[in-house]
Amino acid sequence: MQMNIMTPTEIKRAIDDAGYTQAALARDLNVTPQHLGMVVNGLAANHRVRCHIAKAINVPVKKIWRIKKNPTRTGRPLSKGLCDAAA
Repeated sequence: MQMNIMTPTEIKRAIDDAGYTQAALARDLNVTPQHLGMVVNGLAANHRVRCHIAKAINVPVKKIWRIKKNPTRTGRPLSKGLCDAAA
């Protein structure tokens, strides 16, 4: 089954259309703009940042990024309840 996954350009456009900047979202999360950019471009996978971006652009996380079936194998587990509304 092919999922609708957004490209980094589409994510950036959606952030802009929602009236935000990547720098503003990074400040909200207390992360660097570089880290947020890496998440947008798919070079980093931070669930908290992904959830915040999804909430800001009002799109479910699963429609933006491919989520591994078992994300705990190579890193920290997903935080349960962190973005249930956006996921």
